[in-house]
Amino acid sequence: RARRCAMTYIVGVQRDVPTPISEPIRELTPRSISLGIALALILGAANAYLGLYAGLTVSASIPAAVISMAILRILGGSTILENNVVQTIASAGEAVAAGAIFTFPALVILGGVRTLPYVEVTALCVVGATMGALLVVFLRRAYVVEERLPFPEGVACAQVLRAADAQANVRPLVIGGLLSAALKALQDVAGAIPGAVSGARWVGGAAVAGSIDISAALLGVGYIIGIRIAALVFAGGAFAWLVAIPVLTALHGGDGAGNAAATAQQLWSGQVRYLGVGAMLTGGVVTLWKLRTRIASAIADSIRVVRSSQAVATAREDTDLSARAVLTAVALCVPVVFAICVGLSGDVALSAVLAILLTLICLFATAIAGYLTGIVGASNNPVSGVTVIVLLAVALFLKLVGVSPSVGPQLAILSGAIVCTAAAMAGDSMHDLATGFHVGATPRSLEIGVLIGAIASSFLMAPILNLLIAGYGIAGTATARAGALAAPQAFLMAKVTQGVFHGGLPLGTIATGAILAAMLGFSDRYLERIGSQWRTPIMPAAIGLYLPFGLSVAIFIGALAHSFFGPDDEAESGPGILLAAGLVAGEALMGVASGAMVTLGVRLPIF
Repeated sequence: RARRCAMTYIVGVQRDVPTPISEPIRELTPRSISLGIALALILGAANAYLGLYAGLTVSASIPAAVISMAILRILGGSTILENNVVQTIASAGEAVAAGAIFTFPALVILGGVRTLPYVEVTALCVVGATMGALLVVFLRRAYVVEERLPFPEGVACAQVLRAADAQANVRPLVIGGLLSAALKALQDVAGAIPGAVSGARWVGGAAVAGSIDISAALLGVGYIIGIRIAALVFAGGAFAWLVAIPVLTALHGGDGAGNAAATAQQLWSGQVRYLGVGAMLTGGVVTLWKLRTRIASAIADSIRVVRSSQAVATAREDTDLSARAVLTAVALCVPVVFAICVGLSGDVALSAVLAILLTLICLFATAIAGYLTGIVGASNNPVSGVTVIVLLAVALFLKLVGVSPSVGPQLAILSGAIVCTAAAMAGDSMHDLATGFHVGATPRSLEIGVLIGAIASSFLMAPILNLLIAGYGIAGTATARAGALAAPQAFLMAKVTQGVFHGGLPLGTIATGAILAAMLGFSDRYLERIGSQWRTPIMPAAIGLYLPFGLSVAIFIGALAHSFFGPDDEAESGPGILLAAGLVAGEALMGVASGAMVTLGVRLPIF
């Protein structure tokens, strides 16, 4: 311990609370790995459903930490570091799910496949997850130790791990899960409660439509993300549905004679939701510009570490995987990408260039995602915004080099899937490394643990996605059933690539969305300069522009509930937050179960 404190003083780091650790250290143990993998698979499946349904995922770290403490306390002999490894492995499932659900379902939307290919999906998930989990090793010291970014969820998770009474924390999580699972069962299995309430009417020549989703999970999401982010999501949705659609129908000569709801839905699907595309593009560019110095510094640090031939003695809390191990694992991913690209395109030279290019892009994506999660938290990591920029650039590149329209969109989607998974995993991994920093964990153990969880979850993603698509279908496709999944980000990816290769992108609407986002960016800059607590980041509003309005309304109501009924200073480990996390998890898991029932031939709803 004296050596550890001395090394901490030397590197100029003072942790919040020194953690007394007895030897031998129980950290990366067989039972922590087994429990972590089990939770990673469960939470990954739950977030896959939530992401396809609402376009949002939430961090699984805090629920995983609470569950881990409860189980390991029963088994006996656990340590805070062992609990930390469990939540680190478990949270990897959520990150892999985010990368997968935002991209792979686009292949179904494009009409190329009805069932996602297991080998390709699994291989690309493994590749993206490996790059995202390991490339952040070069960024850990810069972001966590030297810059001391806030990492809100990382600090909160550390507080949960320090909590002495795990059983008191488990209760609201379980109650929330049971309530939301029961509501979802009444909706999907019994058919007793509708999934949403909506209405539309003509006001003169303008179609005005609105809706609200009856969803405990969305209420939980709103409670977790808070009023500031939820208000922006709601504002984006309100602008799209209550301003843009009525104005456009009036300008295009709406006569008030047709079906107002169908007119509004058609206009939103074909035109208005592309405001969100433009806004996300602008948001991604702004993010890259803000992080230009950090990215350059991180790359310089990585090059310096790799070139260094001297072994540096470090304390256990400062020991990472070696640069050689990281680079070897990343290098092994390149031929996998190459093989998949060759199998799809048949062009060896193009596949080689694409494999190398995607590896370099993943480095930038992990730097961006790692920094963003340090500022806004893992749940608010705008992975889809970064991915859509990459997807658009790759699609344009493939079209310029002459790739056929029958192959190009699929190749672009698979390329985007790698980057999306890497970015999601990087944000999650950096968050876990921040948690480990505050509890005195060994970074090397966490880096190994998150890689184990990511790879294990990757093998489950294709079956889970196919299960959900078969059970619910995707709205707007031939597979759609009652209560079909919106899959907003996947639709975005599909429409962007389809527009590049086949035309039909509403460029004027995209440009308008970009201008609106730029205005938000200037507003955010001004609010930052005057020190305002309210800010206007671009990505939440862009998501609101793109999501169905009912989702935005439900999320906003959940955030209002937090403002009115939750304590002003409620911690991430507070009972309200844990109840909200249970609402999200319960509905998501019941959604997966309903999909399994339909796949097995059960006709839903039963009544």
